[in-house]
Amino acid sequence: MGKVVCLLVVMGVIFLLTPISSLAACDTSKNTICTIEIWLGHPHKKNKRDIKGVLKGNSLKVLRHTVQYWKPKGGHPPTNIAIGYAVSVKDAQWAIDFALKYNDNINGLIHQRLNPSNYVAIATSAWDDNSETPITDENLSALRNPKLTTKEFHRLYLELTQEAKVEQKFY
Repeated sequence: MGKVVCLLVVMGVIFLLTPISSLAACDTSKNTICTIEIWLGHPHKKNKRDIKGVLKGNSLKVLRHTVQYWKPKGGHPPTNIAIGYAVSVKDAQWAIDFALKYNDNINGLIHQRLNPSNYVAIATSAWDDNSETPITDENLSALRNPKLTTKEFHRLYLELTQEAKVEQKFY
């Protein structure tokens, strides 16, 4: 637990020290995902080059730690996804399809208010259980509906995570 708290503190300090100009440097004309973080099972490490090619082919910036792999005997990564509120429905559904292909399943959504607007995380373990809402296959199918608009997608996401009921306050 102590390591998780330390990690969150370090991430917060880095975020606070990052100049606002560098945060706004994301070009969303090709893809509305500015930052993507992915954790995959160790067996996928042999496909590292292909996975990075898929990401770059979708106009995503691939940094050294964009894709990370679990240790060989580390079990299966979490089967969740985090999608920021400014990610288009097209890009969000692409991320869901990517997660299903490379991480087998999605059965949890990370609450949107915890993540940057143009952010996606696949199989993240950065948040505690209270930050994730379990979803069913039917919920996932509803999010993948190709007829959804971006606004409808995010309304459904907030409904599924029950964030729509939470009063927005500044603490």
